[in-house]
Amino acid sequence: MGAVTTELTDEAVLAANAAFYQALEGGDLAAMDALWAEGDDAVFIHPGRTPLCGWDDVHRSWAAIFGAGGNPQIILTEERVTRRGDVGWVSATENMLSGGNTAAATAINVFTHDGQRWRMIVHHASPILR
Repeated sequence: MGAVTTELTDEAVLAANAAFYQALEGGDLAAMDALWAEGDDAVFIHPGRTPLCGWDDVHRSWAAIFGAGGNPQIILTEERVTRRGDVGWVSATENMLSGGNTAAATAINVFTHDGQRWRMIVHHASPILR
């Protein structure tokens, strides 16, 4: 997985971000679990929903999403990485295609480096109204 790296670089944060979207598109719960930090600081905010806080709630949400099937194809645009030491974040527009429907959301993904790899601690997506 691209997220497995000891490098503290922008490119490594982007690789972790790409691994997140690969797991999402593939409905791969094991890959998603491997990417996230498993602490109380994990936060997942679905578009239009209240935050899910803590790894247990985040994991249950991904399991439910993947269990429902129909994962969208996501094309990222306006991707921008920022890194401060062992914390990095990527902002982007998620352009989603699913079942002939399209939608877009703006997202921010925050990662922290645990000494071995970049781990996601926050995913927040908000719909773009067009």
